[in-house]
Amino acid sequence: MSELRQFLGTLPHKGLLGAVLLAWVALFHLLGNSSFGYIDTPSMFVWLGALYDANPDDALGYVVLPLIAALIFRQREEFMPLAKQPWAPALVLLLVAVLLHFAGFLIQQARVSLVGFCVGLFGLTGLFWGKEWMRKSAYPFSLMVFAVPITAYTDGLTFHLRLLVTKIAAGFCTGLLHLSLIREGTTVFHLLPDGSKGFEFDVAPACSGIRSLTVVFLLAAVFGYLWLTAWWRRGILLAAALPLALLGNVMRLITVFVVGEARGSEAGLAIETKLGFVTFLVALGGVVLLARWLDDQPKALAEAPVETEVQP
Repeated sequence: MSELRQFLGTLPHKGLLGAVLLAWVALFHLLGNSSFGYIDTPSMFVWLGALYDANPDDALGYVVLPLIAALIFRQREEFMPLAKQPWAPALVLLLVAVLLHFAGFLIQQARVSLVGFCVGLFGLTGLFWGKEWMRKSAYPFSLMVFAVPITAYTDGLTFHLRLLVTKIAAGFCTGLLHLSLIREGTTVFHLLPDGSKGFEFDVAPACSGIRSLTVVFLLAAVFGYLWLTAWWRRGILLAAALPLALLGNVMRLITVFVVGEARGSEAGLAIETKLGFVTFLVALGGVVLLARWLDDQPKALAEAPVETEVQP
């Protein structure tokens, strides 16, 4: 708590900024959603919470703002020495945020208003704490993109990812493990010796990798911020999120097919439903290893040499 108080003590104009932030939040609560369809509410936040609850793939947005605050506090030694003072040019960014919200409200697209809300949050901190604060906090605040729900627009991508992971997993099992599998689109059958079909697995949308891709991409962004300084190294880590997420799903499906052939469809289904965390462990392990390999931050000396006094 003392470290938190010390950090907060370096932030000026907290009371005034808090009052402006409350007004900013009130605007989006009272006039944040103009499309009263399935979710009849004028509040962008109520609309957003309903989407998060209805689509687990979007629910990652709940943790975005707390994560940004935690990252800034984690790197507080870099933020505390900054000269923090009001910076009028940040009003331009705030104007952009207002125009985005106006456009989203006019065309009944609350997602556009949500982008405006996030841009406004960043602009308000810069307005009160200055240019150097904005430059230093731009990366953490960029993670607000993960708060925007996109599941409704990813059906096509989801299908192609499902098809890709199914092809790779089934091809590996038939080509290298010599399992008797038949793939029809995203459905995989086990061919019995008598020519009949054994187990049948349909790779569901949840196994496409879109959810794990979002999580892995966020983790890559976080580790890139904490462990890397060069932008090209961060770019490599972010680019690796897609293949690592796909690798995790492929390994999960391979396990399902192998267990399904050896122990039957019920055992394979149990693996599919109960060991979904394997997907994230594989991807997370890959992100951590790659981030450590790319690590470009100078290391402190492990321990200074101890001088010993030599007795005559």
